[in-house]
Amino acid sequence: MYTRLNVILAKIETNYGEDPTPTAAANAVLTSLPDIKWPADKHERDFVKQNFSPLQHVMGARSIDIGFDVELKGSGAAGTPPECGPLLRACGLDESINAGVDVTYAPVSASFESCTIYCHIHNLLTKILGCRGTVDFVGDVGKYGILRFAMKGLYVGPIDQNIPSSVTYAAIIPPQILGATLTLGTAQIASKIEAGLKNDVKARPDVTAATGYKSVEIVGRKPSGSIDPEAVTIATKDFWTEWMGGTLQALNLVIGATAGNIITINAPKCQFNEVGFGDRVGIRTMGLPFDCKQDSGDDELTIKYT
Repeated sequence: MYTRLNVILAKIETNYGEDPTPTAAANAVLTSLPDIKWPADKHERDFVKQNFSPLQHVMGARSIDIGFDVELKGSGAAGTPPECGPLLRACGLDESINAGVDVTYAPVSASFESCTIYCHIHNLLTKILGCRGTVDFVGDVGKYGILRFAMKGLYVGPIDQNIPSSVTYAAIIPPQILGATLTLGTAQIASKIEAGLKNDVKARPDVTAATGYKSVEIVGRKPSGSIDPEAVTIATKDFWTEWMGGTLQALNLVIGATAGNIITINAPKCQFNEVGFGDRVGIRTMGLPFDCKQDSGDDELTIKYT
């Protein structure tokens, strides 16, 4: 089997843990090489007997973890969800469609959706049901933005199945992070921005479940990120007073200029965790990790596609 022959399909579940049967024509998501693991509890049978020879161990509760990167890009049509929409929804984000205008993903604190992921690794297929997870945005100047997904689902063992021979991906090029609009309270000159939901994702134990887990749940989140703006005088922007005073300020990043492929990352109430210096091409910079706080609630970090 070849390492680079991989296909990821993702589709929202109507009922939790029930396979909605994603297809290569309608549900393919272009991703980086997936990192898939099968975490399971190993229970040693550590009992005394007539010799030192170990007894056969027993495998207990098990689940599946999968992670991959997805390009930050639109669908090509304003008001139409992006290819990765089902994954964003399974990360505790509500999808709000304004037909012909935009699609916004904002956090929720209840009624979490889930998705099924089909992971084709050449001619092995792993069906991961009941997936929920978290997502981070990573943006470096000159590159295209990345959405980094970390998903967890219910255990199902791989099966032999040929990789799809015909797969339909969105025919849209991700916008580069050039000519972007960036503000953090005021306009900033930065080379890198990161922001993520930092969802707390847990497998829910259940003795009646064949795999030991009834479901995967999002039980909390602590959205946060970092930015590296150029250092300025205190008179221009006093990062230290803002840090110590707990000043809340809006982060807004707009990438792209073509309708259907414009993405806005917004965090209306950012609070610095610390302040430090850095260097970029001989120019003094600031290292500013921050937390994303609520404005009115369930709005601390949003992604909009227009």
